[in-house]
Parts: sequence; structure tokens; C-alpha cells
Amino acid sequence: MTLKLTDLKYPDYERVLLAEEEKTGFHSITAIHNTKRGPALGGCRYFPYNSHDDQLNDVLKLSKAMTYKNSLANLSFGGGKATVNARVGKDHFHDLFSQVLNALDGAYLTAGDIGIVDQDLIELKKLSPHVCSTKGTDSGQSTAFGVFNAMIGYQEFKQNSSSLEGKNILIKGYGKVGSRLASFCKNSGAIIEVVDFESQKSLIEQNGFKFLNHYTDTTFNHIDIFSPCATGGDINQDFLNFTNSVKVDCILGAANNQLANSEIERRLFESDITYCPDYCVNAGGVIILALRSSIKEDMEFSDIEANKKLIGIKEQLKKILQLSNEKKQITTISSNELAERGFQ
Repeated sequence: MTLKLTDLKYPDYERVLLAEEEKTGFHSITAIHNTKRGPALGGCRYFPYNSHDDQLNDVLKLSKAMTYKNSLANLSFGGGKATVNARVGKDHFHDLFSQVLNALDGAYLTAGDIGIVDQDLIELKKLSPHVCSTKGTDSGQSTAFGVFNAMIGYQEFKQNSSSLEGKNILIKGYGKVGSRLASFCKNSGAIIEVVDFESQKSLIEQNGFKFLNHYTDTTFNHIDIFSPCATGGDINQDFLNFTNSVKVDCILGAANNQLANSEIERRLFESDITYCPDYCVNAGGVIILALRSSIKEDMEFSDIEANKKLIGIKEQLKKILQLSNEKKQITTISSNELAERGFQ
């Protein structure tokens, strides 16, 4: 099967490549935002987009976010992302998407994302060298450890203490990141409540955590850290209404795109609720992928090189919080300023 490749021109993006195959209906868009730090690194998202425009908007936003994330994490990689419309089955996915990777000739290195499992990456790696290693524990462990260190960084900045002992932490999402984060926090003496679907209740309670159907069911009168670790958009008007009755000091979690819109962050700032930018604190996953691609294929979060990088997340967060205090500005502006120093 032969792909039709079309370059789409967009300002501020180095390359946006549309790949189509008529018989299968394969429709892929790969965006390379910036490679000043090195080849673009970012996952491939396999998702049933409703339209070409939806898919395009998603890949442009996600690839730019990877540039900022990789820069802030001080990685030798730029930012990119790939999307494939999942309305077409995976029968020919590996063959066709590997052609996309090879056409980009190393300018973009792919990894997993929504809809992509390790077996997909293993099959892709047979057909293209431009695929991250699938060896080692899944990246959720490293993401959770990075978020945990960010929590310590927040405590060090706000209270001059690295202890989470006795802190009320509400985690939304008990998947491969949220479950590990809950354990890290519990082992540090924090008091944990977890929001998830009813189907997860038994597992959550077996592991010693209080289960909630919704964050409004919390028994906490004061939440030190609210940690979104599920889907994006959880920090919305409903959440702001919730903070009128329950005091929330900080939002710090692993989910991408946590804020429903930019207006929400302004209102958090005005309410003295600290928002810790997601692309800073959830960088543990991409850090471990970058290290596996450049140093050691089966690198684990506990290895010396990885551990140093992951602990570094808390130092970056403290720089963001300090800059925001100095300039009296929202944290996203501060994190963007710091990230841009690394690639402009």
C-alpha cells in the first residue's frame, strides 16, 4: 500500500505531514513543532476523531506542548506528536504508520499515547528505527514519581518543608499513574482519598484508600493538594464552585490539559489556589522515554540517571512558583517563559 504524503504549511511549525491511504481510509497527521533541542519526541495518538479539523487542531496543540515539556525537563529532544484516526481499524496501522516515520527520517521519534499499546510499538519497531524503546516498566511509574517529587517541591516552596506527613491529598483517577502516586503519598504519611468509577472501588479500598464517586463527596474540609490524574478539563466552573465550600490550596496532578480554559486559571490565581502546570509536573513519562532512547533501553525510574532527572522536576516547579511570585503572574505564563529559554 502506498501512502499519499502532503506537507501542510503552518506558521511556527517546522513540519506538518498529512498521510492518507485511499483503500483503507488511513488518515494520519504528524506535527513537528520545534527541533532546536534535538529530534522531536512525542507519542502517537490513535483516536476516533470526528473530522480532519479536529485531528489537526489536536496534533498542533499536542506537538507544541511537547516542545515546552521537553525543554522544561531539559531533554535533548524537541517537540512533536502524531495522530491517526481510529475510525479505521488497526489492520494496516503498523505498515502504514511506519512508512510515515520512515518518511520523516528521524526528525520525529514516536512513543505510546491514547489507543497505542506496547505491542503496537513492538510491531512498529520491526518496521522503523524511529520508535522509543518498549523495554522496562511502563512509563506510568516514572510519571507518578515525578508528580510525587513535584508535590515535595511545592511543599518546600510554600512551607519550607519536604514532608507530606498529615497532608490531605485528593487524587482523581486510579490508573497506572494515580494508583502509584497514591502509594508514594501514603508511604510519606499523607492522608489520601481517591475519586474513580464504581468499578475501581474494591481495588482502591483493598489498597487502604478511601473511595469517592466524585470529589464533592470528600470528607476533607481542607484539601492541601488536589491531584487530577485522569482526563483533561477537570478544573472547570464546577470545580471552582466546589472550592467555595472546601478550601483547596494547590492543584498538582498528572493529567494533561487540566484547565477547561485560560479564564479558569486566572480565577484560581485570584482565589489564591496554586496551579502547578501539568506539562512540568507530569514530565516523568517523557523523561524515562528520552533516557531509554539515548542512554539505556531498559532504564527504570530508580536508576541513578533517571532518579536525578525526575527529582529535578521539583526544582523546575520551584523556579516557576518563584517567578510567578516575583512577577505576580499566573504559573502557566512563568512556565512558558522558562521553557522558551530552552528553544528560542
